[in-house]
Amino acid sequence: MAPFRFRLEQVRLYRKQLEEQAMQALAQAVVHRDALKAHIAALQQTLAEQHLRLSRAEALEAAERWLIQNYASALKEDLQNAGIALEQAEYLVDQRRADLVQKATERGLLDTLKEKQAAKRLQLERQQEQHTYDETATLRYKPAAV
Repeated sequence: MAPFRFRLEQVRLYRKQLEEQAMQALAQAVVHRDALKAHIAALQQTLAEQHLRLSRAEALEAAERWLIQNYASALKEDLQNAGIALEQAEYLVDQRRADLVQKATERGLLDTLKEKQAAKRLQLERQQEQHTYDETATLRYKPAAV
């Protein structure tokens, strides 16, 4: 009997490739999200430093105080924009994760089908082999002379 050949192997390999691409897309989205989180943390740290600088320096000149306040205001705006970008990045990560789950499920279905067909083929081969052994045993059987 010819060796087992899964007819949908090309489709299974294609779905596996799509799953790997979805995995890479998820990884890129996570890296982007983490970079945004780090950027937000840096902005928050800088803003806290500016507030501390404003609170400590009572003898600042008006121009320097104005510059620090405007810089802090710009930092707050940057922080808001980064927060919006982070929300979008979180949404993208969730989408990529859902896409990966779907692709993995599709590939998993074909893997399961392949395993079932391979098991069924193995069982059929064993049955045919057993049938051949039974036929051989029947043909060679010689009853004891009576």
